[in-house]
Order: sequence, then structure tokens, then C-alpha cells
Amino acid sequence: MRSHSLLILLCLVVPATVFFSDAVFSKAEYRQAASDTRVIFISVDGLRPDAITTHGPEDVPNFYRLRNEGAFTDNARSAVNYTITLPNHTGMVTSRLVAGENGHGWTINHDPPIGMTLHKNKGGYIPSMFSVAHDHGLRTGMFVSKTKFSLFENSWGEKHGAPDLVGPDNGRNKIDRYEMKRTSELVIDKLERVMKKETFDLLMVHIRNPDTAGHVQGWRTTKPSLYMNSVKKADELLGDIFEKIDKSPDWSGKTYIVLTADHGGLTGAKQHNLNEQRENYTIPFYVWGPGVSPGSDLYALNPGSRQNPGELNPVLTNDGTQPIRNADAGNLCLDLLGLPAIPGSTVNSNLDLKVGR
Repeated sequence: MRSHSLLILLCLVVPATVFFSDAVFSKAEYRQAASDTRVIFISVDGLRPDAITTHGPEDVPNFYRLRNEGAFTDNARSAVNYTITLPNHTGMVTSRLVAGENGHGWTINHDPPIGMTLHKNKGGYIPSMFSVAHDHGLRTGMFVSKTKFSLFENSWGEKHGAPDLVGPDNGRNKIDRYEMKRTSELVIDKLERVMKKETFDLLMVHIRNPDTAGHVQGWRTTKPSLYMNSVKKADELLGDIFEKIDKSPDWSGKTYIVLTADHGGLTGAKQHNLNEQRENYTIPFYVWGPGVSPGSDLYALNPGSRQNPGELNPVLTNDGTQPIRNADAGNLCLDLLGLPAIPGSTVNSNLDLKVGR
């Protein structure tokens, strides 16, 4: 592994060749994944970073384990001009922003129309981190708690996933196991049971509690509040994941966690769609695992490729001064696995987000 890793109405009828033409690697680009390495990507929906620091380590010890044992920032950013769930999660797993020729193009935030995929919406195939990992022979999974994530199952399932032209043929279904439960508690319960029998090389887990609480009572970061209690619950669920990692020889010592959020939320509001509001677009970004620089600031580790944006959410530029974004996650997960970047991606496409010294 490289040193820094250490170790969405109408469906247009477009020929399949258009959808698949830019989705694959050549045979020469096949790369063996890092042996015996696993990555769990966790999205905590609606998590404000100041909720963690307001709680402190006694209230949210598992988030603080990420902070103390891993590299992190409390000043990462959502997508430019979008602080809603589905566009941001699409960015996370494709490492693209939303708008523009190279954006993923998904802007709605509800369940997709029947038969709709990212590819139909865009007019061209949009690969993901699952595409790359699966095509390289790795096992993938997605455990989520909102029905709108069916967009991903539809887009990268057996029917609409691209043919695998990378090394051995691992098929079109890029997500080996997809589970959707109505609550995060049910998601983690299912995950714990599955992890007793199955392993994954790349696993995505979605925890919705903070977002649900924020929509009910607002993103109030004073204690006690429904929102702050939900963050404590998210910490407990994170602890359940840690416990499975620590106690399993299939996971212990070989697993990375990449954790971020899709958006934050305004203290006095029950929505988060005002994309110019700092509390909406400011999110955490944590990386934990073997070789990750403990207790380090991600901006300090990446002075040449990322710039702390202060209170702003700058538009996309090409001068290397972008902040760390949630869309960094997809390509970072692949980098930790020793795999190449997602084809067509624009965020962290050079695999230059360093997490270790």
C-alpha cells in the first residue's frame, strides 16, 4: 500500500454502450487489492462535529476513540450547494460533486422513481467505490436505514451494474449484500449477526439517528436535547461496530474506519437545506486504522493538497486548495484497500489524501 495509507421523470433510452463505455478499466489497469485489509465506511446522517466536542469523551467515548487513535477534522465540507442526504451520499460513494459535466447529477432527496438509476439520470454510467472493489474481486456490502438508498442498489445491482472487464469476471452486481432497515438500531443488529458468519472487504454502514432527531426538534447542541441524545445513541452503535472489530480475528488489526456525515443542521431549525449556512455544510471526517497517524489533524497532514476553509464552503477550483469533503471518502476507501481511484471521479482522484505520516 502507498505510504500515506500505510499499509437520479423520464427515463432516457440510451444505448448500454454509452452507459458502460467509461465504467471500466483496461486489463492493464488491474491491481491486486491489499491482502487481508478491510474498510468500513460509516455515514452518520446529520452529524454536527460540535455535537461531539460538546459531549466530550465521557459521553461519546467511541467518537473520541476515532479522534485519539485516528486522524480527523471537525471542519470538513458537504457538497458545494447541496446539504441534503442523497446528493451527498451519492458523492461519497462516487467521489464526485453534484453539478457540472463531471458531477454525478443526482439532486433529488426522496426515493427514486421505479427503474431510475444514476446512469439513466446522467446519460452515462457512473461507477462507484463498490464498482472498483467488486471488479477487483473484493466482497462488498451496504447496510442502510433509509429507503432512498435503493438508488444505489438499483444503479449497481445485477441489472444495471456494468460488466466486469477487470481481471476475472466477478459479475455486474457490485454490492454483494444490501440490507435496509427502518432504524439504525435494526441496521446494526442485522450487521452484528451477519458479521458472525460473513466478512466484507468494503462495507458501508448508515446511521440515521442524529438526522431523525434534528428534523423533530432541531439541531440543538445544548444538553440535554433530543439531538444530543441521538448523537450519544450513534456513539453506542459505533461502539457495537468497534466491539465486533476488536473481538473478531477476521477484522481486528486489519480494519479501517472512514466516518463522515452528509450534512449538519441549523440549531434553531428542523431542516438542513439552506446550503449557504455554515452549520449545514460543516461536517466531521474521521479515519481510523492501522498506520493512521493517531490524534492528527487531517489538514496538517495534507498541507499541499487540502486547505482548511475556515467558515466558507468554496466552489470547486483546480488550484489544489479544496477543503476535505465527504466526497473524499470513496476514493480514500479504495486507496486504503490498495485499489485505484473510481473512473471519472473528481474528488481525491489522485489518491492524495494522506492519513499517516
